[in-house]
This record gives sequence, structure tokens and C-alpha cells, in this order.
Amino acid sequence: MNDLLFRVYAVKTKAETEIMKRTILTLLVAITMMTGASGQETKRVRRHEVLFADSIKADSLYNFWNTYVQIHPKDEIAWRNLFEVSEGKVFDMINRTKDWNGSERYRKQMNVVGHMEKTIPGTYTFYYCAHEGSYLPEEEEKRYKENGAMTLFAHYNAYADSAIVCLPDKALADDYETWIPYLIDECDSVRLKNLLTRYYESGQYPEEDLQYHFNELQGMNEGGVYVGAQMGDIIGKLILQQVLGVHKDKIVLHENAAMHPFQVRRLFGKIGIPFNEEVWGLLHMGEQEQQLLKFLRYIVDNSKRPVYLSAHNMWGLIIGKGLPDELKACFYNEGLTMRYSTRPYDNMSVKRRNIEKRYRLEYLRMPFHPKRKEDHRRFACVPEAYAIDYMRLLHDQLPYYKQHNKERYQWLRDIFTDIIAQLDKKNFDVDEFKGYLK
Repeated sequence: MNDLLFRVYAVKTKAETEIMKRTILTLLVAITMMTGASGQETKRVRRHEVLFADSIKADSLYNFWNTYVQIHPKDEIAWRNLFEVSEGKVFDMINRTKDWNGSERYRKQMNVVGHMEKTIPGTYTFYYCAHEGSYLPEEEEKRYKENGAMTLFAHYNAYADSAIVCLPDKALADDYETWIPYLIDECDSVRLKNLLTRYYESGQYPEEDLQYHFNELQGMNEGGVYVGAQMGDIIGKLILQQVLGVHKDKIVLHENAAMHPFQVRRLFGKIGIPFNEEVWGLLHMGEQEQQLLKFLRYIVDNSKRPVYLSAHNMWGLIIGKGLPDELKACFYNEGLTMRYSTRPYDNMSVKRRNIEKRYRLEYLRMPFHPKRKEDHRRFACVPEAYAIDYMRLLHDQLPYYKQHNKERYQWLRDIFTDIIAQLDKKNFDVDEFKGYLK
């Protein structure tokens, strides 16, 4: 290594110096990784480690795992790592260049899943990566090409079905949160319940998240329709309904359901609103953003059931742009949720009803479960975010209680005080929340 460093400093040109610097950094990263990988179980790599890494680290990670699987060809975690790194590189290229065709060619050039098919065929890892990496059987790919379509985001369902059959007993949360959305889109209630049960019994779904989802449903009226922005708003509620058997009268969906006609038909049937080819044609006109907005408008305009949104994730609706002002004006805050109404009503009294009679808040005062060592959830929320949302969404009732119900005021204030104390220990900036108590 000393000789190598001497040669670097002896280089005359700036270009040569830069090339040699990259070589040294790549070598150092590889040495560090090899040291960490030796003598222990292969460690999982997450895709975001590549998406947010510079090109030197991304290349080093790829070269390391590409070499590792050649030495350990049956190590499925190593193959999964190589796949995640390669996909990170593909999507980084998309973000940087917006070159869809070039990104597709780059993925095919690396051909990670193709190498897997020769080395570990018939395994869960192969099926997972084949589905997620848009790897298609020869005939299917030929069909795409004949239609002039890209395969960059194609998914072959047979790979998903095989992956679910092969799902290991010690699957990570990320795996469950990959296949649960797939089964929702497929309207496969039997396999969905089985997977939700396995996920819950694995202990990987956070208790505090389930508590928050429970309270969101708890504040809704019977038969209410809950529209979430994404799967993170839905999976916990489905566990509550299908595994734990609570709030089964509520209908929960997320806005991406608008993209699947058979799922829209099923959901509209449950809600009790009409669906036919004409309705689908109207809903499915325009860009995705317009379709999602039409989908939501159609539900609120036609549903005889009360319709709710999550106050926690309202901003995430309509591809993260939130609701237009005229629609937002029709949603009234009732605590953790927003209810649609074309006529004003006393939503603050409903909010106080939820605080006093429906929400179960004592769990916020002192959590009694150990900190998780790893969080491999695809739709993870920052653990403290829900606790913070309780304060942001409910603190406007403190002045009312201070004037009209001293006992309730002290109770709610004490809960906030306990939350703030926990956040303070974790070095969160709590000045905003302390301001609520003044």
C-alpha cells in the first residue's frame, strides 16, 4: 500500500491524479467491507445506501458483491445485496439523466438476475429479484419488444407468485411489505390474510404504529371509508382488521387503487357507488395526477358512507402534492383524521369526543418494548413521528380544556409532557412542543 501511495503522489497530471484517487478510495472501501464481511453472516445491504451514495462508493459496493457471489455462489443474501446495489445504480441513473432507455440497457448490461437464474434458480431470492428487477421470460420480453414497450418497470406475476410460495420463515419486513401490496392489487384475499398474519406474528410490525392506526379507525364513524396516500397508511389497518378482527366495518384503500380497474370495481362495490366502463373511462383520462384526483372526487361525491383522510399523511395524496384548495376546504379535522363534508359542522366537539371517549392514548406515556436493532420496512415511518403528530393534531384542545375541564386539561398535558421528555432524551428539538404547554 505504501508503494501505491508513493506512485499516486508521483503522478504529474490532474486527470491521472483524479483517476488514482478513485482507485485508492475504491480499494479502501473494498478492504473495509471485506474486513467486515469475513468470519460472520452476510449483512444485508439496502438500496438507499446506493441511491444516496457517491459514484465511488456505489461502484465499490457493486464490485465487492459481484466478486463475493463468484466466491460464494450459493449465498442468497450476497446475491440479494448485489441486486439491491445494481438496482440502486439503475435508479440513480434514472434520477440523474432521465434516460429511461439508457437505464434499461444498463440494467441488462449488468444482468444480475440473469446470472442468478443460472446460479440459484428456483430460490426465493431469484424469484424476488426477477419480479422486482423487471426480469422477463424470453417470450414475454419478445412480446414487449413487438409492442414497442420498455421493460424498465415491467413485472411478471408468475415470479411474484413463486416468491410468495417460497417466502422463508425468517423473512424480513421488507419482504412482507413487497408482497402485501401485490396481493391487494390482485384482490387475493386468502393469500393476503395469510401474509398479514405471518407479518404480525413475526413481531416486525411496530406496536406503536398499530396503536396509531387503531386510533385513526377508532375515531371514524361506523362504515367509514378511509383513503390513504400510500401503503404505509393501509398495511397496519389491514392487520388490525384481518388478523386482530377489529374495525372490520371500515373500508380502507389507498389512492394507487385508482390504477387497477378490477380493484376499483371491488372497492366501489363495497362502498356502494356505481362502476362501469363509462365510469372507468372518465376516471382514467389524463395524466396520473388527474386520475388520482378524479378517483378521490368520485368517491367523496358518490359515497353514502362518511369519507376520511389521514391528517398524518394528507400531504402525501395526489403523488405527494396534496389536495387542491377547493377540495381541502371540504375536509374537517376530527383529531387524527379529516372528514369530508360539504356543509360546515362542529368538528371540534367531535374531536373532543375522540380524545375523551375513543382514542387510547396511555401507551404514549411510556413505551415498554425494546428498540429494534434493524428496520427493514419498505413503508417505515420515523418511530417518533406518530407521537409528534398526536401533539400537533390535538394540542389545539388544551386551551378549551383549561377553561372548561381542568381534569381533562391536566390529563392531556401530562401525556404531552411525557412525550416531550422521551423526545428530549433522543435529542429532538422540542421547543415547538413545549410551546403547546404554555
